[in-house]
Amino acid sequence: MTAGTFEEWKAVHGCEFRHRRTAAEIHRCRRGQRTDIKPSEWNKFGYADRDEVLHREIKYDAQTLPIPRVKRGELSVEEFLKEFAAKSTPVIIEDACSSWPASSRWSLDALEERFRHVDFKVGKTDKGKNIQLKMKYFADYCRHQRDDSPLYLFETKVDETSAMRHLLSDFEMPDLFPDDWFALMNPDARPPHRWWCIGPKRSGTTVHTDPLGTAAWNAVTHGVKRWVLFEPSTPKRIAKGKDVLQKGEDTEAIMYFDFILPRLKEAYPDVKTYEGLQRPGDLIFVPGDWWHGVLNLQDCVAVTQNYCGRDNFETVWCRTRKDREKVAYLWLRNMRKFAPRLYNWAIDLNTRDGYRMRHERSSGEKKADSDRDSSSDSSSSDSTSDEAEDLSAEGLETVLGAGILLGDRKRQAVSWPGIAASLEPAQSRRRYELTAHDEQMA
Repeated sequence: MTAGTFEEWKAVHGCEFRHRRTAAEIHRCRRGQRTDIKPSEWNKFGYADRDEVLHREIKYDAQTLPIPRVKRGELSVEEFLKEFAAKSTPVIIEDACSSWPASSRWSLDALEERFRHVDFKVGKTDKGKNIQLKMKYFADYCRHQRDDSPLYLFETKVDETSAMRHLLSDFEMPDLFPDDWFALMNPDARPPHRWWCIGPKRSGTTVHTDPLGTAAWNAVTHGVKRWVLFEPSTPKRIAKGKDVLQKGEDTEAIMYFDFILPRLKEAYPDVKTYEGLQRPGDLIFVPGDWWHGVLNLQDCVAVTQNYCGRDNFETVWCRTRKDREKVAYLWLRNMRKFAPRLYNWAIDLNTRDGYRMRHERSSGEKKADSDRDSSSDSSSSDSTSDEAEDLSAEGLETVLGAGILLGDRKRQAVSWPGIAASLEPAQSRRRYELTAHDEQMA
């Protein structure tokens, strides 16, 4: 990186930052993240001067459908599980997180004050190394940046870093999602599952599916996001707009919503999209295997988590055993220790599919190949030792609270009348219903 290159970027970028080192720090991060783009081209399309894309109205018709919306006060947990989770239907739930302390604690000014000198992840290098930036520089960048596709703070280690752990007291797990069966995994084996993020306006995520067939919830406390979703049956090339992308164009979120999405709608009139705006206090539920992309219309702060529960265990288990072989082994081991009925459900699925776990296969016997593309850029965790640390105290508490710890220890959990049957239509699976008062398994 030469001084001339940095000076060129400063001249073209045309903004003044508050902190003396902000420009140099942003330049370092951008250069590490996008080595294929010259610094002088980070704002070559001039989107900072063309806010029309951010204010463009969503016009609904037979092809462009609104994401269903419902107020939290008008939706019970049972109704959510039956009408949305069980049917794999996305929904935006209004006022789902309006009462969180995060509503006041996660403003940009408040975050800069609390985490001024804390390093957060804002990207990865071409070699997969995390790129980090202090909050004071990132907040400065958010207020003054003019990039076409800005840096996106996407932190995965909130639980693991003492300085960041204070964020955990600012929000709570939505009661609509009582299950977190990945909590049965060993702490060092569990793939990244929770992200705390700050997205400056014009930033976003390209269209993707979430890893391992997991479903996700995303709660916004500040700013407005625009979402587009495609049904799981939509071919990858169509959802990503690869067939309508022209030479020299990029696939960043701002470009996707600006011209790629309109083009693919015109090219494929039979393909339906589901679109909507997520505002402060709103939570969106994204079912597993749904393609989705996001554009931040304003500076946004949000928390999101992927989960495995009663509504998607079959899909997630089958995907995990194939794509994350060692993780599946460690997960199954802890199921056997702490959740025998869940263990039996997994074994029943293996038997049904004729699937043999790695510890069951003979030498030289191959496992099935992976067949699903997802956005997961996390490490596969397949290098995890078989002797990984046992279930953490937090994980055990999660399992207890969800009512899936079976055996001679019983604990009151949420009651789900009528839910298990609607989520598990196959007679062979009803014997694995997970309720609050399961009897001890022999």
